[in-house]
Amino acid sequence: MTFVYNLLAYAIPIGIVAALVQCIDQFFAGKKTFAPLIAGGGWISFQAWALYFLAGAFNPAAAETPFNIVGTVWILCSYAMGIIAAILIFELAGKLGSFKFFAVPAALVVICIIVMQLQLTQAPLNYVPALFVGAGVFFAIMSYMPSVPGAFPEGASKWTNYGKAAVGELVYCLIGCLAGFAIVAFASVIPTSL
Repeated sequence: MTFVYNLLAYAIPIGIVAALVQCIDQFFAGKKTFAPLIAGGGWISFQAWALYFLAGAFNPAAAETPFNIVGTVWILCSYAMGIIAAILIFELAGKLGSFKFFAVPAALVVICIIVMQLQLTQAPLNYVPALFVGAGVFFAIMSYMPSVPGAFPEGASKWTNYGKAAVGELVYCLIGCLAGFAIVAFASVIPTSL
């Protein structure tokens, strides 16, 4: 019975925080607050939430910091670097247009080789898995948001659109990290063994 009680003690706060993240997403959806994510960005928050826990598991500095503030910085930096990597891939692929079908794959080879070298550095630059997730999220935003009416300002430059997508992604990333922060806070006051 203790096992069930302790499992519920963990599961209930997680369910409540997940519901709050979804409420925040639904509140912002349809508004231009974090454009271009007017179609919703809760999915970004849930990915960042998962990476928050992985950051605590794999970052010794974060494990020693109450509520994993270091992990939050680590993830935000990684997402930002992923955004930069994605933009570099877009731009390099544009320059390699004569490669046609192979323009984006060739750009990926070049940028991935550079990005992988970050594993040789220290936190907050070496969380390459979160960087790849951040880049993937940016690719997704830039792929589907142009088809959402009002997501990008009409006639805006690609750099304006990159900036708006980046801000929206990082805001939703921060929401996910705050969700992780809340769960760690709950976990610190409930029994630690199942």
